[in-house]
Amino acid sequence: MLDWRFKMEGSINSHYIPQLLLRHFCKEGKLNYHNIHTNKTEERSTKSVFSKTDYYPAQLEKDLSSKIEAQFANVLNKKILNGKNRISLTADDLLIIKKYQIITMIRVKDDNLEHNAWYRALKKNGYILQEDPFKDFFKGDFFDNLNKVLSCKSHEELVKIITHPENLNLYTFVKNAVYSYMVFVKTNNCKEDFIIPDRGWAEYCGPLSIKKINAMLDMLEKAYDPYIAMLVQMSTPQDYAVFPLSNDMALLAVSPAFKALRTGTRYNVIYLPDQPTLSSCLGFGTSKTFAPPDNRFHKNGTKEYIYNIHQISKYDVKFINSLFLNNCEEYYGYADYNKIRFSVED
Repeated sequence: MLDWRFKMEGSINSHYIPQLLLRHFCKEGKLNYHNIHTNKTEERSTKSVFSKTDYYPAQLEKDLSSKIEAQFANVLNKKILNGKNRISLTADDLLIIKKYQIITMIRVKDDNLEHNAWYRALKKNGYILQEDPFKDFFKGDFFDNLNKVLSCKSHEELVKIITHPENLNLYTFVKNAVYSYMVFVKTNNCKEDFIIPDRGWAEYCGPLSIKKINAMLDMLEKAYDPYIAMLVQMSTPQDYAVFPLSNDMALLAVSPAFKALRTGTRYNVIYLPDQPTLSSCLGFGTSKTFAPPDNRFHKNGTKEYIYNIHQISKYDVKFINSLFLNNCEEYYGYADYNKIRFSVED
């Protein structure tokens, strides 16, 4: 039966990865589109990739364009990709970027709850049965979830989705984005490229996934600290999510727990004997890579968020691309094979 939300107004080619992003993975106007199942690659225009006919209802298609994609394209092109060593963002910019992150995480239809970090953690610890009668609560309605996020006009409205959860998927993805801090990494020094997967993002839940939350709870048992209590409320099993922004730049949304649980803070670090640094526990980078931004308060009452752009090695790029490949259902795109060969060839 045809969903009532789809009006018979002619077919629409719906992009689940927006063209505003795909253009930054092109070489001479074309994107290499690789099928991981057939191992075949085609050179295509951005109009013909990462899209399906009538994937979204007509109104939702318009809302995605007018309520998030246009605004994010403006911030991406004018502020983020133009940054040389650092990026300066406003609170309004952050709201746009956070909404973009959430929409990216939920805009691809996915019935596999194993892609939800909270669900995996609950299942691993025996709180979820194999045939769970409450799976609909975990998933929610695909279109309703998108519309709820698109309708949010402030940080407070996004937080309300967390404080009044209707389903685990929306709760988890909104919480991960809203409470995380951002890190920008770039590859133009090492000359390796990022790929872009058909899910548009990837996540990392490593050896500190649950351990970081338990470590903070242990701290609270010994001595109550309101800052640590706040971080516990904000944290999930996800260590970070990563979003490709261009062939040579990516954005990480890092768990707020690592504002405290890293070298240089007054709190105990929780690294492992065989992984004695934060970067080794998180898979790549250096101690500086995961540093939070600098916040500056101005006399007019505004707040400025300053992000250093971190250059990473080709081994770091390979690790991040491996996360993208693991989160790829069928296709990934790239600009130049010579610049991803190190990542995709064994």
